[in-house]
Amino acid sequence: MASSAALTTTHLPRLRTLLQDWEQKQLALKGQQRNGSEDLNDSADDLQITLGDNGSKLSKDVIVAFRTRPPLKNEAADKFKGNPDQDAESGEGGAETVKELGIEFCAGISVPNSKAGVFIAHVPGMKWSGPTLAHKSYDSDLAFGPDVSNEEVYQRTVIAQDLLPLVLSGGIGCILAYGQTSSGKTFTMEGLEHRIARDLFDTAKSTGKRLLSSEKIGDADGSDVFKVSVTFLELLGKYATDLVEPGTKVDSQSNPVRKEVPIREDKVGDVKPGLVSTSINNSAELEDLITNSLAHRRMSATNRNATSSRSHALLTIRVKNTLLPYAEEGQLILVDLAGSERYEDSKAHDKVRMDESKENNKSLMNLKECVQAKAKTAQEDGFVHIPWRSNKLTMLLKPIFDIESRQPSKTVIIAHVSPHIQDTVHSTNTLSYASSFKIAPPKLRGPAPYDANDPRTWDHEHTVSWLTDQFKTKVLAADTKDAERRNSVLETLDDNAPVELPVDIGILCPPGATGMYFGKMYTIEFVERCLNAVPKPAEGIPKVDSEALKNMAQEIIGALFYLVITAKTKSRKELMNSRKKLNVEQSYGEGARRFVPGTNRTYEVEVYDHADIYDARRYYGGEWDKTVNNAIQKSKDEGGWIVEAKGNAIKGLMERWRAQKAEKETMQTKAG
Repeated sequence: MASSAALTTTHLPRLRTLLQDWEQKQLALKGQQRNGSEDLNDSADDLQITLGDNGSKLSKDVIVAFRTRPPLKNEAADKFKGNPDQDAESGEGGAETVKELGIEFCAGISVPNSKAGVFIAHVPGMKWSGPTLAHKSYDSDLAFGPDVSNEEVYQRTVIAQDLLPLVLSGGIGCILAYGQTSSGKTFTMEGLEHRIARDLFDTAKSTGKRLLSSEKIGDADGSDVFKVSVTFLELLGKYATDLVEPGTKVDSQSNPVRKEVPIREDKVGDVKPGLVSTSINNSAELEDLITNSLAHRRMSATNRNATSSRSHALLTIRVKNTLLPYAEEGQLILVDLAGSERYEDSKAHDKVRMDESKENNKSLMNLKECVQAKAKTAQEDGFVHIPWRSNKLTMLLKPIFDIESRQPSKTVIIAHVSPHIQDTVHSTNTLSYASSFKIAPPKLRGPAPYDANDPRTWDHEHTVSWLTDQFKTKVLAADTKDAERRNSVLETLDDNAPVELPVDIGILCPPGATGMYFGKMYTIEFVERCLNAVPKPAEGIPKVDSEALKNMAQEIIGALFYLVITAKTKSRKELMNSRKKLNVEQSYGEGARRFVPGTNRTYEVEVYDHADIYDARRYYGGEWDKTVNNAIQKSKDEGGWIVEAKGNAIKGLMERWRAQKAEKETMQTKAG
């Protein structure tokens, strides 16, 4: 059985002896081989996997790294206490022995091979014969021992994985720091954030210069090609605030009080909280913003850390390429996650701290579910549900979980563990959690196939064609109404006859603009663009009625929004329909039946389509759960079979829904 921190401290002398014996055996096995931790020059090729018969390589899109820090001076003696109730008969390190020797550091983590990404956790336990020490190995892509600097972590994660070039090319990069409170997450993330601030603009300048050179545009230095904007959000439980805005008031714990920021998904599926987006022009400005924002972050004292970060902090750097103004923005998301806590660490918390710990652990578990679900998408062709809407943290990380996104992405997860043997039990949980993030490379995905009813698939030519048809239809409809009002006959026009459009489509939709570009616009923004695209009237042609054009523009952009929303719903249903239905005969044999206990009756299993059940549940809302739960409770009270009761309740709801659906379709057919 695993040992508590206090009991581990009590048995330190014995555990240290067991650890030394293990280390001697490892040295004997290795012989004269060089310690793997000395070889720290990983290359990007180490994190590539060969795919297909042609031997092509595809870089992994999730990189897992382990890191442990060095112990601080007097940390072991200050944070860990012996167990005064230790059985003195054990003869191994009672309380008096610990008191005499003092509580000194004992390593709970070994890094035998950082090149191979291996951590070994030394887990103390207890048997009838006394203390034991188990040695569990955990694999990752990268391993950072206690002597590794932040600069080396930066070089082997951000630089070696090409995160900055990825973001500058319109991709999405993400770094997550996870681990127990006081394990060094914030130290790592602040180091990475300031180094990214140091190098981002130099990299952008050199990249911009190459782009300008390739397009034969003068001798510009490339510093104006990319526009950088930054937001910094704090998520405390379910409460999100803007770290860029300083709070004008403080609470009872001297933490700033700031206005809550809503986190919602917009019409095209983007999750963009209402944060202050700050334009950044150079490294110094970005470093100042990071430093000032982190000073506003909420911290509280806990049993393990006097300045524990009680919240998730998300720094998002967005990069816009001015040479490709209609392309997707590149994003670099840096997340310092709140520390995970076990009961032993949080049992002394007050109600507020306890609720914070619960919410933090809940969001971390949901993050794990999303990553594991994403791993399945690399292995399955059908529908895979990624529950990123279940928590605000994963909503904010939607760009790396959206299976419909065509933007390339790469995520680096750095799992931090305490170096102390007293924390090894928690460290094993952290390493197990992070190890599950190692997933196969994603399948190669090209651009989405063109669909006339899905603006997300339109290129520039398709968008121009759709806008032209829309304005042409609106003009002809307006001419028809005007003729009817004057009681005159409108001359029948050939479909191919030219129509004078109220806007210049070339100005409204310049090269590079796509359906999704307009889909992300606000209505008033589209109307304004239409008014600015009105051509100068030729001689003898009246000016365009601005009010009529405004109404026309609102109708057109409304039609585009409808297509986007309908396409999203349709694609989701098609994915759900692609799931394999349960075939009862294959599972239970032909004529499958379930006998109802105590009777001679049988209950036949009936299977419904997933999409049908999804639509029916949305239609009924709370009535669905209420009906099913009442049927289950009634079955319990009467001693019946719960499976049959639940199945009959669902069957009744589905039959009623199908009847109502059929009636509605009949009425629509008659009306048509």
